[in-house]
Amino acid sequence: MMQVRYLVGDTVSTDPLVQDEEIVFALSQRPSIYGAAAMVCRSLSARLSREADTVDKDLRTTLSARATAFSRRAAEYENKAISRSGAKPFAGGLSIADKISRENDTDRVQPGFVIDGDTNYLPVAPIGNEGTPSPLEQSDSSDNV
Repeated sequence: MMQVRYLVGDTVSTDPLVQDEEIVFALSQRPSIYGAAAMVCRSLSARLSREADTVDKDLRTTLSARATAFSRRAAEYENKAISRSGAKPFAGGLSIADKISRENDTDRVQPGFVIDGDTNYLPVAPIGNEGTPSPLEQSDSSDNV
């Protein structure tokens, strides 16, 4: 939690920007401190963007600049979270040998369906009057019998 506070810049203990519960929630949603910091920065940016800039004589409060800064910091931490996550894109079955070894892997979750050499997946329409008779046609044929 303190690492996320440090990354966000929320280090003044007498005036915290976010509550501990907010950081705990961010950490429960994102597995890394950078992802949680990005989430907290987005929250702070949204909060500050709702407030108006004010000018009082020589005192100017620009909350929009702080909101923009937190938004940029969130994007920076999001990139760090992605690059340090260890997750890499993967495409399997690109070669015949790789495809065969994956199909023969007993630990692999089997697919819900398989198209094999005996599967005819091209639709063929009936020729002529081979369709099923309508209920009206069925009742007419039973009356004639």
